Amino acid sequence: MDLQSARNETVKEDEGGNRGGGKAAVKRRHEEEEEQTSSTKVLDHSVKVASHYNSLQEVGLAARSRSRIFFMRNFNNWLKSILIGEVLEQVRGAGPQQVSVLDLGCGKGGDLLKWRRGGIHHLVCADIAAVSVDQCQSRYEDMKKKSHVNEKIFSAQFINADCTKV
Repeated sequence: MDLQSARNETVKEDEGGNRGGGKAAVKRRHEEEEEQTSSTKVLDHSVKVASHYNSLQEVGLAARSRSRIFFMRNFNNWLKSILIGEVLEQVRGAGPQQVSVLDLGCGKGGDLLKWRRGGIHHLVCADIAAVSVDQCQSRYEDMKKKSHVNEKIFSAQFINADCTKV
């Protein structure tokens, strides 16, 4: 039922004494309008986020090292590598198994080397920004090409999706 039909139904329900102006009818209309508006906002927000990350230019290591947040990024990466190592250690402590990882918001693949060091079996990379997923896949392929012949590199899948809707 569309919003206008719902409003007409509300008016019909209240015709007994409150010609469409009853508190329950007003509240119901307000809730329906709010629900429709919030779903539109979510769609707009997802599109904005994806277009923002898709429009970012690759600047290279030299430019990143001049960034005001360079040291914070380094700390963040160090902290993530510690956390990834500890969690993988706990998972493996539960018994021998092949570890698969789902990396939501994988970005350009900045954690690929962390997963490689962790010795995982399979990685699924998902991100809302298609350009970032393409760059992540390219980094993965480069990593595989540059690895030693005997080195086992995890298999990987790459998914462009809004993970809030999956």
